[in-house]
Order: sequence, then structure tokens, then C-alpha cells
Amino acid sequence: MNPNSIQCKNLKTIVSKFSKTSIIVIGDVMIDEYMWGDVRRISPEAPVPVVEVESVTRRLGGAANVVQNLQKLGVTPKLISICGNDENAKSLRSILAEIKCVSDGLLSSDLRPTIIKTRIMARHQQIVRADRERIVDLNEEECEKIWAAFEKFFPSADGVIISDYGKGVVSQPLIGRIIEKCISNQKFVAIDPKERHFELYKGVTVITPNLKEAHTMIGAQYRQCTDDDIRDLGWKIMDNLSLPYLLITLSERGMALFDRENREMTHLPTEAQKVFDVTGAGDTVISVFSAAFTCGATPVEAAFLANHAAGLTVAELGTASVDPESLLKACGC
Repeated sequence: MNPNSIQCKNLKTIVSKFSKTSIIVIGDVMIDEYMWGDVRRISPEAPVPVVEVESVTRRLGGAANVVQNLQKLGVTPKLISICGNDENAKSLRSILAEIKCVSDGLLSSDLRPTIIKTRIMARHQQIVRADRERIVDLNEEECEKIWAAFEKFFPSADGVIISDYGKGVVSQPLIGRIIEKCISNQKFVAIDPKERHFELYKGVTVITPNLKEAHTMIGAQYRQCTDDDIRDLGWKIMDNLSLPYLLITLSERGMALFDRENREMTHLPTEAQKVFDVTGAGDTVISVFSAAFTCGATPVEAAFLANHAAGLTVAELGTASVDPESLLKACGC
């Protein structure tokens, strides 16, 4: 399907089904903390700017931001993850409650802290980021608890998103079991990938790497690509992982969608009118694509919606999400 032939009638039908859809989200959750202020002097202790903090905000990050994106679309997300047994976990659960997201599948652990990324902002410029985390794979007991939550949610879910930020939740053998169950039940499963886990993704419905991640997947050095380079890159990944679909995000160049059945690549130029912050854009892409695909969209229609949604979110500072009305409006419907 040519993106130019997509009809608003079809898009409206797809989006209208979001509210009747449920998607499991498994992956690494975190808090994105922002300290907002201004710089008026340089520190006498070192040649660094002093940010006079005026306010602090906290937002959902990682897999929790995928959940927020789905919730904003009207989809019912089922979050499965693990956080610490600490004050930041209370903050995480509180933010989830504010967006009316059930956190029954969010488990607590004494073995790891709740991940928090603190960005210090001077006006709209990020000065520095500080990460508080402990990167370690889940132990056997934690894996079994995650699996039990997955088994509970699986029968009523229309699809599964695995949001891999490389912090420990996505690891063998847990994800192997989850992917195998999805494939054997012919249930949609999408992955936002991380470099160290590429071998785990074989046979899933779709993965959504950026261009740098796509290069790493085939062991190539990252560089700027021609359209022919991107085409070769995509088909190598498709063949290596036996994927039905692949969606590579190309930053200011938009997206490239690969379809195995039709053996074609579709380029979707960027829809972003302005770019303030790309934080969380990948979360938006996989959320909208997954929601649309599970609601009957063709791969091109799903990518078309995801591309327009990403164009809206990168125009906002920090992680952002899109509601159905804004999404359709961005698509010209």
C-alpha cells in the first residue's frame, strides 16, 4: 500500500477500536526526573554552570512511558515489570495511578533500586543527566513472578510490547518463553530493541530499531545511509531474525517499513514540523504502531499513524504522548 493512498475513513475506524483493545507491556520501567532552572553564573569550584533550580517534575519513563502512550490513545495497557522497594517506587506507582493505569503487574524487589534518570535543564537546554540504577538480570524468583503475571494477563490481551532498555527485565530464558508463547498462539508481539539482546528477538511480529541500532544488529559500523543502504540493511535484519515486519526509525528522514510477504520497503518521510526533544519518541512509535496493527490496520497504515504521532511528540520537551483526536488531526483527518 502506498502511504499516499491511505484513507481517513480507514484511519478513523482503526482509531475507534483503540478503546476496546488491551496490550501487555513488559520491560524496564523508570522515572524521568527534570530539574528546571536557569544559569546566571559559573561555579567558583569548577568551570561548570550553576543551575538555580526553580521546579522539579517527574514523568514515566521506559516501559512505563509506553504504558502512558497506550493509555492516552485509549488502549488498556497491562504493565509487567519490576522496580525497587523504595520511595521512588512509591512515586512511580503514584504517577501510574494518576493516569488510571493498574499496576498489579509491577513487582517490587529489595535487590535493585527504582531506576531514575535526572535531567538538569537550564531553560530548554539539558546541562547534564544523572542515572541512578543497578543493571542486573532478573534472578530465577523474579523471572517466575514476571511469568506468572504474564500468564494472568495473556488470555485477554490483543498483543504484547516488549520495551527493552537493557536494564535487566528483558533477559533469557524469560523473554524466550514469552516470545514462544506469543508465536505459538499467533499473538502480535513487538519489540523496541537493545543491542545486547538481538538474538532473543527471532520470529516476533515487528521490531522498531533506530538506524544506529539497526547497524549494530548486523555488526556494521554506524554511518549515514543512502536509500539503497537502508534497503540492504533492513533485508539483512529481516532475514537474520525471520521477521514478518521491520520498522526502522530514521530520525529527520522519517521511517522505513519492511514487509516480508510483499517483499517491499516503504519509506515514510518525517512529519515533524519542529524538533525540541526526541526523548521517548521510540516509545510513541511502538505504542501507536502496535495499537493500530492489533486493531486491524495494515502495516503501512500502522506505520503512517506512528510516524505522525512521533512528529507530534518530538515537538514537546520531555516525554510526551498523543490522544486519538490529535493523532487523526495530524493525519489530516
